[in-house]
Amino acid sequence: MKRSRLNPLLVLLLVPGLAFAQEAPPEPAQAPAGSLTPPPLVGAPDPDVPPPPDVPPEEVPTRTSVTPEALPSVKAAPAKDPVPRVAVEVLGGAAGGVVGATILGSVGYLLGSATVGCDECLVMAVAGAAAGGIIGIPVGTYAGGRFMGGRGRLGPTVAGSMVGWGATFLALTLVNSGGTDAPPAVNAALFILPVVGASAGFELSYGKVLRLEAEQQQAPAPSVRLMPVATYSAKGPHLGLMGSF
Repeated sequence: MKRSRLNPLLVLLLVPGLAFAQEAPPEPAQAPAGSLTPPPLVGAPDPDVPPPPDVPPEEVPTRTSVTPEALPSVKAAPAKDPVPRVAVEVLGGAAGGVVGATILGSVGYLLGSATVGCDECLVMAVAGAAAGGIIGIPVGTYAGGRFMGGRGRLGPTVAGSMVGWGATFLALTLVNSGGTDAPPAVNAALFILPVVGASAGFELSYGKVLRLEAEQQQAPAPSVRLMPVATYSAKGPHLGLMGSF
């Protein structure tokens, strides 16, 4: 009877020992996650994108240099053809001479017939026609040049016409000398020289105006620049102006 009571007690005493004997061994220490180095990231090749083609060096396009003369400029305007302008100047000078000679010749004829009589009225008419031609040719040439956009001067136009008149009278003297007179067509053609001289004077003065404008555009404009300057020395701060001329 005593043995049967001791056996349950022994069993109860041995059960905790078996529980301690069955404890799992301690896990090994692990390094903290922060000290681990991540592996490098390598991008996978995209099979859909083809590789770039190999271009030889000689086929690579190069940038060509452009000279400053080839670049368009706002200030530089295309040169106009002077032939139409000169043609209008000649026509205007000839028309002005004819109109002036007709008007002043008629005035001279009327004044002569009313004052000195019909015997001398032709002389007054010729004098008036000559004055009208001398005045009308440079005025007509100047008006024609201005109408076509020219910017010549009236003074050089008049001077060129007077040179043409001198050349006309000299040529008339030469062709009609030697005891023989030149044909009337030749004498009439010589009166185109004042018109040519007036047109030449207008064009020369216009060319001078263009050259002066080009020189003014190329010349640098004078400028004065002032800049305040502040310095500090052993005597204290100093203020001043620095300029460039």
